[in-house]
Amino acid sequence: SQIAAVRATILDATPLSQAFVTVTDSEGRTGVGETWWGIPNPERPSAGALPIASVVDDLLAPRVIGREAGDIGRLWFELWDWGYRYADQGIFPMALSGLDIALWDLLGKTLGASVLQLLGGSRHDSVPAYASLPPLRDPELVVSETQRAVDAGIAAVKLHEVTIDHVERLRRRFGDELAIMVDVNGHFDPIEAIAFGRQLADLGATWFEEPVRPMRDHRAMLRVKRESGVDIAAGENEYTLEDFERLLQSEAITYLQPEVTKIGGITAAQRVATLAELHYVALSPHNFRPGPSLYASLAYGFASSATRWFEIPWVPDDRRFASETPLPPLEDGHVLPPKGPGLGMDR
Repeated sequence: SQIAAVRATILDATPLSQAFVTVTDSEGRTGVGETWWGIPNPERPSAGALPIASVVDDLLAPRVIGREAGDIGRLWFELWDWGYRYADQGIFPMALSGLDIALWDLLGKTLGASVLQLLGGSRHDSVPAYASLPPLRDPELVVSETQRAVDAGIAAVKLHEVTIDHVERLRRRFGDELAIMVDVNGHFDPIEAIAFGRQLADLGATWFEEPVRPMRDHRAMLRVKRESGVDIAAGENEYTLEDFERLLQSEAITYLQPEVTKIGGITAAQRVATLAELHYVALSPHNFRPGPSLYASLAYGFASSATRWFEIPWVPDDRRFASETPLPPLEDGHVLPPKGPGLGMDR
């Protein structure tokens, strides 16, 4: 079948908006993908996705309409070769990600197979999940949300907090059985990060994510890793295969975290996963939205032998995501491989 239409749709919600891409083929079938949601804007959450949606609708769509919907690899490399010289980071690969994920979803639905099957099938029976909390700041709310995750059978949480008190409280409350990851989104300079990392190491944190600013300073991350003794996780702000190769060659990280809505979708993520395998680095796909991006992360993650964790977005009841797509089923705190068809969101 041929691609008949491509459309980006911004789903508005406060504060957690999302941007979807829908591809319709000549038989009327649809596939749905997702892009990054853009620069955060508390006053107008959906505004950050507008330029990404414009690239999808005005630049990518005219180039693929009328083409074979199943020629995903060919389309990806043609679009990348056309666009990367102008913008190999940022808005262009984000837009390409949404289109690519939608095409994989469409292909799976057309063939009656899961995307995971199309990628060669699962290398795992299940993979541990961690509940990824948003920045909450209130220590009691951090404890209560962690308790909610534990009650759901999840034995790991990731905090987006920048004070050690939150980690200490969780360790006292839940003991050593709880795996704790901490993501500071580049909050510290290297000296501050080393001090904080040493505290995390003493508390048995699983990893320290993006410890320094700028977040792609590989030498600084390596210094933090060596001088603090805590494992480092990073990768959500890398884009090209060359970016990831440089990061892995730096030996700064223990956990690699590609973001499927930034790097060019599933087609690109497969290549990054192969790099992780070649460098013997653990893979933990980055994702903080339910919907196509999460299920795309599961597809390429389950297909890679390097995958060790899956990130499950976990927010309080008074916050909500734009998408109402259910989270994947969990069994004893582990994510199970998605079934079909397509990304498996409908199960």
